[in-house]
Amino acid sequence: MKRAATAKFLLSLVGPIALIVLLSMPIGPLSGGLGIIQPVGGIFDVGRGLDQQSDQRIVIPGIDSEITIIIDEWGIPHIYAESVFDAFTGLGYMQAKDRLFQMVMQTYLAAGRISEVVGERAVTTDMFHRSVGLRKSAVETFEWYLENENTSTDVAYALEANRGLTHGVNAFINSMTSANMPIEFKLLGYTPDPWQEVNSFIWAKYMTWGLSGAIRDLDRLILRTKLNNDTMYHEILPSVWPYTVPIVQEQYNLSIDDYPYAPGGWPAVLQSDSVVVEEDIGDLLVQPEYEPLLKVFEEVTRVFGDQEYVGSNSWAVNGDKSASGGALLANDPHLSLQAPSLWYEAQIVIPGLLNVQGGTLPGTPGVLIGHTANIAWGMTNMGADFVDLFVEEINPSNASEYRYGDEWLPFNVVEEPIKVKGGDVVDFSVNWSIHGPCIDGILGDTYGLANIAMNWTGNGVTHEMLALGLLNRADTLEDYFDALYWWDGPPHNFIYADTEGNIAVTVAGKMPVRSGYSGKYPVSGSDPNVGMIGFIPYAYNPRAVNPVSGYIQTANQLSIDPDEIGYKILGPQDEGYRARRINEWLAGASSVTAEDLMVLQADVVDIPARIIIPYVLDAWDAAGNGDSDVQEIIDILEQWDFSMETNLTAPTIWVYLLDSIKQNIFDELTRADVSLRYAFTPVLEWILKENISYYLDDKSTQKPESMNDILVAALQSASATIRSELGNSTADWIYGLHHTIVIDHLADMTSIGNEAHRGSIYTVNVAGGWQVKHGPSRRMVVDFGTTSKFYTVYPGGQSQVMFSKHWDDLFDLWFDYDPTTKHYSYTEEYFISTATKFAADYGGSGAIEYTIIMMPKEGTL
Repeated sequence: MKRAATAKFLLSLVGPIALIVLLSMPIGPLSGGLGIIQPVGGIFDVGRGLDQQSDQRIVIPGIDSEITIIIDEWGIPHIYAESVFDAFTGLGYMQAKDRLFQMVMQTYLAAGRISEVVGERAVTTDMFHRSVGLRKSAVETFEWYLENENTSTDVAYALEANRGLTHGVNAFINSMTSANMPIEFKLLGYTPDPWQEVNSFIWAKYMTWGLSGAIRDLDRLILRTKLNNDTMYHEILPSVWPYTVPIVQEQYNLSIDDYPYAPGGWPAVLQSDSVVVEEDIGDLLVQPEYEPLLKVFEEVTRVFGDQEYVGSNSWAVNGDKSASGGALLANDPHLSLQAPSLWYEAQIVIPGLLNVQGGTLPGTPGVLIGHTANIAWGMTNMGADFVDLFVEEINPSNASEYRYGDEWLPFNVVEEPIKVKGGDVVDFSVNWSIHGPCIDGILGDTYGLANIAMNWTGNGVTHEMLALGLLNRADTLEDYFDALYWWDGPPHNFIYADTEGNIAVTVAGKMPVRSGYSGKYPVSGSDPNVGMIGFIPYAYNPRAVNPVSGYIQTANQLSIDPDEIGYKILGPQDEGYRARRINEWLAGASSVTAEDLMVLQADVVDIPARIIIPYVLDAWDAAGNGDSDVQEIIDILEQWDFSMETNLTAPTIWVYLLDSIKQNIFDELTRADVSLRYAFTPVLEWILKENISYYLDDKSTQKPESMNDILVAALQSASATIRSELGNSTADWIYGLHHTIVIDHLADMTSIGNEAHRGSIYTVNVAGGWQVKHGPSRRMVVDFGTTSKFYTVYPGGQSQVMFSKHWDDLFDLWFDYDPTTKHYSYTEEYFISTATKFAADYGGSGAIEYTIIMMPKEGTL
């Protein structure tokens, strides 16, 4: 596409010059020195080796036999090998070749070691990750695998795959020259250490942590305390959002005899054994450290995007609703959009054992979202809360102890010295209680001794990598159930379809059964009878299989009606508007095709706008107000179809109007010094539909206001704000002038996008905020029709090299909406079972960019 080609050409000219200028400025961690501008060995030879486009034969000592890697036209490797070790050696080498800077930085981030690379500016971030304990838990998990390797072939497979990946990464690191070293390392003056096997476990822990619900206990406590009105609190933050459509409409239990334990073999608790109460916080005051602690957590966890926006979509359709009679599946996980992408596409083939393709996470051995020959699966975050805070009582006579029942127990003090590039080692330690790490140590001694312990279901040993190895080799519904039994980190919704026509969804992961507390607020850690006493049996996890509706949809909303499952699952989850749109679309569809699912993935109908604007129009009609400025807005809204398209003015008006309505209706929040981010749209919908006079009345006036009064006032306020900020000309209100997408480079060296973008926070094609930096991180559509077809795309490219054609070629497909087809573009995967067939079918067609042959030693070809 011409636009992309022009941008790349300009970047190739400006990029090196801009970098040279940056190096002369004291603005941060750029420390490569002037040596990097030399013609050989500096930045000018970057890409000569990394953007390789010719066939290669390389020696990789330690592999068993020849490995063939075919790189297709999109830079996606198709890896063919004879053993697990060799296959994942190929994957590790390709991940490192295309994404080494990303792999190193994300692992150092999770392990709390970023300061070693960029200096003291990262010390707080490192303290945070040391406090959470991700590396500690990863080491414990890795040791569990080593201990069980000889007694489980599936554990042995997972370790062998990881050893192969490690071998391949180090093979690339050992072969690095100036030509193929990532430019970011040159700028930082840093050479990466050898890759370690535990690194994959560290990154896996970080991904699950980032999607675990953060520390909502503090959020709820602060909100409840400030409101000082429990009736209002429960209306503002209900346990279940109004009008939500749960994922599981027909619960499907597995046999408790076949699966007697919770996921991962953890203790299962029958509902009759649990006692869950909601604490009466009474006179409990918000401790001075709660808000600073919450702020630190929110800032550091933004790598996954604002929690307000993080989400995903998935749906599956069976043969009764599809045109072909086969099952269909679609998935688009919503995460922070970054360059390079979180995802790295690959196919891995071992004859008779493995043939899997899809999205891998660089630095991990396996496909997280994708398909085999017979099944496909996608993921959405469950969105529930699996992080509880316990306030430990410190022994006044011995600060190294805390109360648990009638005893004073010693904290387990874990020393976490932080090495700082160009500086001294920063001494830091973390107190661990029986409930977990005391996370407030990050605040130093400003608020006293660290005593807020985090009980996270992902801490300690978990088995996600075992689950992934099984899922990558699965071919049946039963295989899928068996694989997800081992997914025992924080839960996700795994949607499923297969060549037999089955569709399913399983909420995989261990869900706690709490006793003596609700998990909503921090509680005292001194009572041994208060805590997580076990988990829901895997057999009873929320699950649907082949429902009578003919479809399943998930969009981070409530997994299941609590009355249907008999267990308390702490939420609330997503507000549910994407789910409602998907549900109405699928319920009314028939003869569905893969292209129809692409259209749905691109859908930008804003459901709240469709619900709320008619109330506004009715209020204006009833008011008889002659305000010409407002009437101009009304005329636009009356003609709008509620689609958040970039060439329209109505979407811009709607964003301003919704904000104005919330300001006018939720004055109770602002008077209590509560942010309007707690003014949730489903609650607003409930207030309007039920005409809840308490909220519709403006408490600052003596005369009670009606719904019409409030909505007209909101209209007038929105009109004034729009004209003040954007001007009086409606030509300046066009949505695409203000709503743009920006995907930043991990080191802020450049960006992708910077163009008008369709959608909103509530649309299926999610695009929250004015400057969109989070959304569909990967789109996938699977068609198990007469011939299986697989379509994928993500916003970026396979290569980390900004001057490579594979830096952003996939973004062009992901971004360019076709108004004729009414969807975005995709790649159709080359899912070929052998390298010989791939070459025979596509040799000379342009589908094969180049081939790498890996040999165990010289002369083996």
